[in-house]
Amino acid sequence: MKSESTHDYSHDYRYRHIEVTRRDDVMIIALNRPDKLNGVDMTMFDELIDISRRLKRDHQLRAVILSGNGGNFSSGLDFSAMMANKRFAARLLFKVWPGSANRAQQVSANWRSLSVPVIAVIEGYCWGAGLQIALGADFRICAPNANLSIMESKMGLTSDMAGSLGLREVMSKDQAMRISMCATQLDAAKSLELGLVTEVHDAPMQAAEALCQEIALKSPDVTAAIKHIYTRYWTEPAWKLLAYETYSQVRIMLGQNFKQAQKGLRNKTIARFKNRQKYW
Repeated sequence: MKSESTHDYSHDYRYRHIEVTRRDDVMIIALNRPDKLNGVDMTMFDELIDISRRLKRDHQLRAVILSGNGGNFSSGLDFSAMMANKRFAARLLFKVWPGSANRAQQVSANWRSLSVPVIAVIEGYCWGAGLQIALGADFRICAPNANLSIMESKMGLTSDMAGSLGLREVMSKDQAMRISMCATQLDAAKSLELGLVTEVHDAPMQAAEALCQEIALKSPDVTAAIKHIYTRYWTEPAWKLLAYETYSQVRIMLGQNFKQAQKGLRNKTIARFKNRQKYW
């Protein structure tokens, strides 16, 4: 994975409330309303959905890092901005059919559908909508000063941004219910103890970039297969998981990147992988 060239995609896509920078095959997306503690408004909803959809079609991409500018990930939903227009709630909650993700849920669920690992770098506040977004990531690396909370019950609401999908995979049901019902604020150490975060690190962005480097040494087809095996089938019946494992293995072995991996092993060199198969 290269890292010497960067490009600011926020100008290309004309984003206002997220900052998008690509370092070759890693996309870094920063919530960018630091004066509002990166509170999530309708513009940020729209921009996060747009960039996640664009990245799903990018077969050169190897990883995504989510972060927040100004020392905080996000303090949650910007209620004053969202209440300024009554149509915003209807836009967020509308569904084509009950099982589909509405716009509120897509800012979390869309990261799960990508074929590359998504890493949330959490500093400062990560509350409510911010934590829902972070729960869509595959890994959450937080700074010692991080403060996490599923804050919705404090506002008289239940969480409806798809974070429950990730929460049920990393925490026991009783603990998840407790922190959700009580809007408990968790420091970094407690979040790690409960499984809510993957790692606590003094320099979380550097840790995230190091993880990207490590993952990039492996075939992008293998990375994609592993992500989908765990994300799509973690709670499915055993026969579905076993079937998808075998199907993925066959797809991998028929691809060019399997040959590159074998060549690297034979020659004891770093494999030079091609873009991810379009299947994933």
